Amino acid sequence: MCRMLGVMCNDEDLLSCAIHEVRDAVRFVDDETHDGVGVGYYSQEDPLLMKKPSAKLEEIDYFDLLAEINSAVALVHIRKATVGAWKEVNTHPFRFRKWLFAHVGHLPALKDKKSEIVSGMPPFLARNIRGDTDSEVAFHLFLQILFKEGKLNDLNMDVGLLDACLKKCINEINDLHEGPLRPELAITITNGQIMAAACQGIGMHYSHREGILECPLHPEPEQRHVHGRFRGVMLGAAMSNPGHQWREVADGSLLHVSKNLELKVQQL
Repeated sequence: MCRMLGVMCNDEDLLSCAIHEVRDAVRFVDDETHDGVGVGYYSQEDPLLMKKPSAKLEEIDYFDLLAEINSAVALVHIRKATVGAWKEVNTHPFRFRKWLFAHVGHLPALKDKKSEIVSGMPPFLARNIRGDTDSEVAFHLFLQILFKEGKLNDLNMDVGLLDACLKKCINEINDLHEGPLRPELAITITNGQIMAAACQGIGMHYSHREGILECPLHPEPEQRHVHGRFRGVMLGAAMSNPGHQWREVADGSLLHVSKNLELKVQQL
């Protein structure tokens, strides 16, 4: 299964230190291969992507992965493909304007009904679907909802409205699958100012972080002074080994992180 980690914090210089500290929770060790690692982050409010192709599932060094990235917001995804071979366009996160989106799970109806779904979208959104994944179609369903709300370009969007749009998107995905069983999914989305996530049939955890205990970048004498200023919220899906600092949410939960790093958990 894929792994996904969303982070919002108060210090862009400490992002890689913070993710290094939680590396065991997103550790991915196996004899198989994965189909790409992607990182989405922000620089001067612009979303940027870094994607790497498949490799043996040896331990991924998250510190090295993010070493050159300075951002208060990041979305990390390790993909094991269910739909679409490895291509950069199939590797999460996906980006549109200010929005970043990543997904864990399998949405077969979005693959089977892709032509029908895309034909109902505004042309500028339909043209932006470049890959083969059901996840990218799900992202554009969400973007279509934002567009109808007139909020596609609103950086000051209310976090409650983001919740409502994500909930509506998941309801549409469930309706497209038609049967009594809902598809398994975990979604994280952000515009660099706020973040929302939801889980359905896939485990999701969150962690409030005050300070960082250790990292390979800062020697012991510096750590208390440098790491002590860190504050952040992390959202993880399909985690392999969450420790005591992570709290699991109930199945069917909707989470959001506001601009001032306040976390709210509610039911879908």
